[in-house]
Amino acid sequence: METSEITAQLLRFAIFQELRTHPEALRSLAELVKKETYEVRDIIVNEREQDTRLFFLLSGQVAINKMDAAGQVVLLGKADAESHPYFGESALLGYYKKSANVVAHTRCECLSLTAQDFEKFMTKFPFVAASFFRNMASVLFGRLLKADQDIFIAGLTLQK
Repeated sequence: METSEITAQLLRFAIFQELRTHPEALRSLAELVKKETYEVRDIIVNEREQDTRLFFLLSGQVAINKMDAAGQVVLLGKADAESHPYFGESALLGYYKKSANVVAHTRCECLSLTAQDFEKFMTKFPFVAASFFRNMASVLFGRLLKADQDIFIAGLTLQK
């Protein structure tokens, strides 16, 4: 994948919108990411392993699940590339253990960015940091709100 194609792909993700006005930073970031392909049922993110990568789903659909205390797999949701999801962002915050599994539901193509490469990028382009973390926090809070709603609905269902 050429740098120009990667830059176009990165701009699809809300987290990188600030880079639209900083082409040098965008090109630099594009040179750091790696394209990865996963087949159906491949584990992209494993909740039991430490991983230093952030993933951006370019094509396909993933299932997000978690192992409960009884050892059963609980489906938390699905994400489709059309909604431009990313996952594994805890690695960029220095926390490498994952909170859930991300499994390829279909054949998936992703871009990945390691925490180490992200640190290099932020050192070179520190002006991007505030926007990047603000956008990431917005997504994380959205996920937290959804989880709270799911717990509330599950509680209502159990009371019936």
